[in-house]
Amino acid sequence: MRNALVLTCLVCLAACSSKSTAEQRIAEKTAAKEAANKEKEKKAAGKQAEREAAMANKASPTAEVVKVPPPYADEGNVVLHSDGDCPDGLWALFNGDVPGATKEEKKVNAAKRPELTKALREKTYLVKFRAPEEVKLSPYDAPNGRFNVLVHGSIDCSDSIGHIAIAWTAAKAMTPPPSAAQEGAEVTQNIWLAPPVDFQMPMPTMAQAKEFNDKNRLTLSARVVLKLGKTDVDVKKKKMAKVQAEAAGEKLSMGGGVEDWGAGRLVRAEIVGVRLASDREKTTVAEKKGP
Repeated sequence: MRNALVLTCLVCLAACSSKSTAEQRIAEKTAAKEAANKEKEKKAAGKQAEREAAMANKASPTAEVVKVPPPYADEGNVVLHSDGDCPDGLWALFNGDVPGATKEEKKVNAAKRPELTKALREKTYLVKFRAPEEVKLSPYDAPNGRFNVLVHGSIDCSDSIGHIAIAWTAAKAMTPPPSAAQEGAEVTQNIWLAPPVDFQMPMPTMAQAKEFNDKNRLTLSARVVLKLGKTDVDVKKKKMAKVQAEAAGEKLSMGGGVEDWGAGRLVRAEIVGVRLASDREKTTVAEKKGP
C-alpha cells in the first residue's frame, strides 16, 4: 500500500510540475503561428468579397460577362483557392508520407505516385487575387514618378496529410515576425514567406497619379497562371525539455522528446504569366510573362 501511495504521489508531482511546461508549449506554438493565421484571415476575407461580388453579378440579368484573354481564363486551368483544398494528389510530389487509413491503402496510393506526378506537372494552375489585401497599390513614389503594385507570391492549401505552401517567388522558411512570436518562447514555428510579385507603374505627374490611385486602389485584381515545379520540406527539429520528479529515492520522468517546428512542405511553382487588371478585369493594366 505504501509503495502504491508513493507511486501515486510521484505521478501527481510530475503531472503538476509538467502542467505549466505543457501549457507553455501550447502557448508557444499558438503564438508562433499567429502570423500565418492572420495572413490566412486576410486572404479568406478577400476571397469572401470576391465570392459575394461574383454572386451579385450572377444574380443580375444585365451583368457583363468579361472574357479574360489566354492564358488567364478559367477554362483550361485548374483554379486554386487560397486556404482551400490542394489539387488532388499533390502529396505525390513529395517523398515520404502517403495517404491511407491502412497499410493496403497506402500501398495502393504509393503505386499511383508516378502517374499522379506526371498529371500534376502537365497541368496549368490559376490563382485569382483582389485588392486591397492581395493586390496592394503602394503610396505614390514622387521622386521616381511611379507606383508599385504588389501581388501575393504564394498561397496555402491543405490535403489529407496536412498543410502545403505553393510559391511562385523565392520563398524561404523563416520564423514569424517578432510581433507574432511569443516573447521568451523556447522555440518558434517556421513559416514559408514569399516576396510579392512587383509591378512598377510609371506615373509622370501628380495629376495622373491621383487619378490612378482614386480609380484603382480598391479595385485592382490579378490572375497568376503557373506550373508546378520542384518541392522543398523545411524541418526544424528541437529537443524539448524533460520534466522530472524525485521522491523517496525514486525518479519519474515525463515529456521530453524531439518535436518538428519546421515550415513543412512547399511546392515551388513556375510563372506562366501574371495579369494585373482594372475595371472588373476588363482592362489589362500590366502583365508579366514567365521564362
